[in-house]
Amino acid sequence: MQTLQFFYEMNFKNSLFLDRKLSITHKKTILYGPRKSGKSHLIVDHLSHYEKGSYLYIDFSDDRVEPHLVAEHLPLFVQKNRIKLLVIEHFDFSFELPNVDEILLSTSFTCKTLVGFDSLTLYPLDFEEFISFDKKHSNIEHLFNLFASHGTYPHIVQSVEQDYQRQMQMMLHLILNDTTTFLIYKRLCELQGSKISLFQIYNHLKSFTKISKDKLYAITSELIDQKLLFFIEKYNQPSAAKKVYPIDFALKDALTFKKDFLKRFENMVFLELIKRDKNVFYEEGIDFFIPEESLAIVCVGFATTEAIEMKLQKLLPTFWALHVKRIEVVTLSSESTKDIEGFSFSIAPFWEWALQL
Repeated sequence: MQTLQFFYEMNFKNSLFLDRKLSITHKKTILYGPRKSGKSHLIVDHLSHYEKGSYLYIDFSDDRVEPHLVAEHLPLFVQKNRIKLLVIEHFDFSFELPNVDEILLSTSFTCKTLVGFDSLTLYPLDFEEFISFDKKHSNIEHLFNLFASHGTYPHIVQSVEQDYQRQMQMMLHLILNDTTTFLIYKRLCELQGSKISLFQIYNHLKSFTKISKDKLYAITSELIDQKLLFFIEKYNQPSAAKKVYPIDFALKDALTFKKDFLKRFENMVFLELIKRDKNVFYEEGIDFFIPEESLAIVCVGFATTEAIEMKLQKLLPTFWALHVKRIEVVTLSSESTKDIEGFSFSIAPFWEWALQL
């Protein structure tokens, strides 16, 4: 088949690739992650370990590809060419895969699964990866300022363009391929770190666009499935209002002139946790609670040690009720380790806290 032969003869170059923390080690793997997180670069790097001719790479996002024809001709093609590794990017899970020793699939939709396949999720950069991407600077506080400004998408971090907000807008219009989805996502990004209900979003949107509740819920569910959006529950209260965070803390500034650095900072901390597969909740006065670790995390930005201690004193009843054993305060300045009423708590600037996670 012409399509398969075209992909089989493709040559790959990945000169811009920089190592990520994630590596593909299982013979049968589904690589999840939002679009533009770097999945294709990771896959091409993985292919560099294989001899040319031993693998077949197919990209279903290429408009020239007709999946039903691929499904029809693929089994014979892989057998004839003795393919050891089959890679399908943006796989639609519409047909049964042929018998190949190694298979690597990529998709943005986490609801797609296959028995016997390992699951990996590649997010945009965390702070440690951002540092490894920046070869020009060494001062950790300066690197943090760049991180806070540029966000976490690899292609934007590496771009020579200075208008990061405009690049993010263009990226979102590409990823969110219709106006209604874009408006919903824009509104949710504007509410970064806020406690919301979808009914509130519906009331806001219906004043200037035609949308049904069902469509709003369906689109929001899809945004969550693609890990472009996260809702976190209040601990042990799943029906309470949820806090919303986009996949990149810098997106809000690309979509609105309204600023709230503390919410942006909170989003930054949340993403470091979620990229390490932490099961995160919130509680009144506590930004993040991780029950498996009996850990409470409080984000304060700029504050003196004395002001932080006063804040923690007020939260003691909540800590007791949650059986918290450890408290981490993430700041932009202060650093300390102390005990209050039997609780051990550490105060650390973000750049130190994130690198020791």
